[in-house]
Amino acid sequence: MALVQRQSSRRPLSQLCIHQFNALHYLGGDIAEVNSVASKLSPVGAEVDDQSMTTLKFANGALGYVGSSWTTAEIYSIRVFGQKGMMHYEVDFCNWDTPDKLHETSLLYIQRGKDGYDKREILDISAGDMFCDELDIFADSCVTGTLSDLTANDGNVALAVVNAALRSIDNNGAAVKISDIMTETKG
Repeated sequence: MALVQRQSSRRPLSQLCIHQFNALHYLGGDIAEVNSVASKLSPVGAEVDDQSMTTLKFANGALGYVGSSWTTAEIYSIRVFGQKGMMHYEVDFCNWDTPDKLHETSLLYIQRGKDGYDKREILDISAGDMFCDELDIFADSCVTGTLSDLTANDGNVALAVVNAALRSIDNNGAAVKISDIMTETKG
């Protein structure tokens, strides 16, 4: 019960960041440890943390960070930097209620090498409906017995990262190993 109470008091992590944790796990591989801090700065006096900053250390040594805030523009974005360039993706949440039109206000681009922003390559985003697409993937897995790219373990890892971030916040930003969280939940 205490875990549920902690999560409900830190909603940006469990409602917003969990999706980015899942995407970064998919893009970057196994996450080894997490450091996180949070603040309450809501202009309306919310009683919960309304923003957080979480640093991820991947098993291969790469780093990632996830920022979350209920007091800024409603945009979900991911930016990945690599040795040969960078990729940027963003979704405007103002259109969240019309998932079949989400692609119209989303942006995906890549920048190769050291090219500047003006030389970025904007990529087309296909029309779709994320909710229907997810149901189709689930139904296909049920019918074929074949798991999709997204598994229950991926969800468990994303939730473990949320719980590690909460523990880190409780311990003044100290690093928390994902393996420790996963081991604790098995017992």
